Amino acid sequence: MSAKKSHLIIVCSNFPFGYGEPFLEVELEYLVKRFDQITICRTDESGKAESFKTPSDVNLISVFSRISFLEKLTSIWRLLFDAEMREEMRVIRSHYHSNLTLGKLKTMVSSKIRALKIKKGLERLMVQTTDYETYLYSYWSDDAALAISFIRSENQNVVAFSRIHGWDLYFERSSYHYLPFRKTIFNGLDAVFAISENGKNYLLSHFDTVISKGRIFQSRLGIRTVNQSEDYSRTFRRFRLVSCSNLIAIKRVGLIVQALSKIDDLEIDWVHFGSGAEESSIKQLAEEHLGTKGNIEFHFPGRVANWQVLKYYSEHMVDLFISLSQYDGIPVSIMEAMSFGIPAIATNVGGVSEIVINGKTGFLLDQDIDPKHVANVIENVAKMKPDEYEAMRMEARKMWGTFYSADINYPAFCDKVLSLKQS
Repeated sequence: MSAKKSHLIIVCSNFPFGYGEPFLEVELEYLVKRFDQITICRTDESGKAESFKTPSDVNLISVFSRISFLEKLTSIWRLLFDAEMREEMRVIRSHYHSNLTLGKLKTMVSSKIRALKIKKGLERLMVQTTDYETYLYSYWSDDAALAISFIRSENQNVVAFSRIHGWDLYFERSSYHYLPFRKTIFNGLDAVFAISENGKNYLLSHFDTVISKGRIFQSRLGIRTVNQSEDYSRTFRRFRLVSCSNLIAIKRVGLIVQALSKIDDLEIDWVHFGSGAEESSIKQLAEEHLGTKGNIEFHFPGRVANWQVLKYYSEHMVDLFISLSQYDGIPVSIMEAMSFGIPAIATNVGGVSEIVINGKTGFLLDQDIDPKHVANVIENVAKMKPDEYEAMRMEARKMWGTFYSADINYPAFCDKVLSLKQS
């Protein structure tokens, strides 16, 4: 009797539309080699044009989870009669030692409704593929992960797992310092894959009283092999600084502007890739603080595809990457830079210290850093002796090749996922 074919269902937010999940594009190249059929299920209805390429044999479906005010209103009864709701309330009080606020109650209700909507859509899909071994993969540990944990509890033949990144992991990054149904998700799935060691340790330390042991693993994201630019040289050109992120409050790109405004004796060419809600205010801030400085040039190319960022690195000598984010997981943007041997300075938040090794692959900064200190670090990098700086570039490239290469990380991830069926 021949073995069943495998069907991987990836539940994500908006991939391949929008720009919020660019790293899934690379991972998908490895997944298609290991699973017989792949379906991508997006839960966010925004976006009409595809931003990323997907293999022709990958199916795309939508299960939109947006809920109306009426749906929220008619679901209030769950607070009184739903056993999972009551258990979650108990977890909040007994395990998190936190107050049960109206905001948390609203979050719980919305999460449960969205999860049930996603579950219903996935079950319709699974009915059509009963002759396959089904693997349910939530790219985030959010309402989609809750949905597949519900399916897993009712169907022992499926394998269900999720990744967990940053906003879906750290309570302190959420509106009410709370993320719903962690116990249900972490115990209902076969595995949860943290993208950093810091993330894994956070899970095991903050949820040790609610997680069944043996379900939490670490699986880093990865960047594909890239062509190196010509040998590094800083002769007859400005110091080139690059940043890459959404222009939103937690990324604190305005802090970069303030730091550059305090540098007078170093000629700098700063390029920021990305856009967002603060785009107009950041551009205005740059004009006000940097526009009259003859030693600083700045450019905002906007949001571009990842391959265009990599193309820029391959065609330009970049001296330093900078990230002053208030919160983060392990930024893929730093992985991309280091794949070209570009050192980074970054705030020591989330799992950043796993890739930015102070004095080796770059320099770590305190989360509450002031602009003057950032300016000093940039100037000190520019003043490094050539042999010391070249050694740092080599260590940055080595960091990528050892820990963040797609050719290493994604095959290992596939191996672990497929082994869940036998465990």
